Amino acid sequence: MEQLNVDEIMALQALGMKDAEIRKLHLDDFDRMLEENPDLEDMLDKANDLFDRQEEQSVVSIPWHAASFPERLKKIGRDCPAVIHCKGNIGLLTRTNAIAVIGARAADKYGNEAAYCFGMKFAEEENVIVSGLALGCDTAAHKACLDSGGETIAIVGNGLDICHPKENVKLMEQILSSDGLMLSEQPFGVKANPRRLVARNRLQAALSNAVILAQCPAQSGSLHTMRFARMYGKESYAVGFRKWTVANAGNRMLIEEGLAEMLPFFENWYS
Repeated sequence: MEQLNVDEIMALQALGMKDAEIRKLHLDDFDRMLEENPDLEDMLDKANDLFDRQEEQSVVSIPWHAASFPERLKKIGRDCPAVIHCKGNIGLLTRTNAIAVIGARAADKYGNEAAYCFGMKFAEEENVIVSGLALGCDTAAHKACLDSGGETIAIVGNGLDICHPKENVKLMEQILSSDGLMLSEQPFGVKANPRRLVARNRLQAALSNAVILAQCPAQSGSLHTMRFARMYGKESYAVGFRKWTVANAGNRMLIEEGLAEMLPFFENWYS
């Protein structure tokens, strides 16, 4: 049976249908829904316009059933997105040597140094570095990868016509000019919010072999990524610090509860 096109998927998303439900549908189902729901026709027209705008900005939209859709995303079952929007080097989606380096936006200097250190270490070992373009540890990981001449994927919770946060516009441009990739499941015009950022975190875990937590406190969005990593059977690591503080309490919790393996860092810290 014929599968849905990207614009048809986007129209159903705009109506509020969940991706797991959309992935069960075929073109015959969509045509029947189109006859029964006049609002869907309006959504389809808007989706067509949005799709055209994205193509004009060199955004490639890949539905879940396409041959070029990453197998690693298909393997997460109900959590698999119905479509992803990509700008840059989509060849990175097929790479099997990807490592996510993540952490808090408000990390202290040691956390940012840890993110930079491990971002560079694994990039130099020819791994693709995955992170989320946020301030703090994400920024440090992306920059380390770029500084080493490596390849990086930034997965975001907003449409690719928006840079979130605005402070990282230059970093986003550098990622694209350095043969990296920007990826989102959100279409143009959609802004990031807490729910979409948590959803973004699952894609970071899904696309990676391993997830490394550079630093986060006991309450942090980064812990969602670590939870997804465990759910998807990924290797989970948290940087160990010589001195435990509020800033790295999330690392300590994961390590002490056996939820992540410790990655030791500089033993001369806090001397």
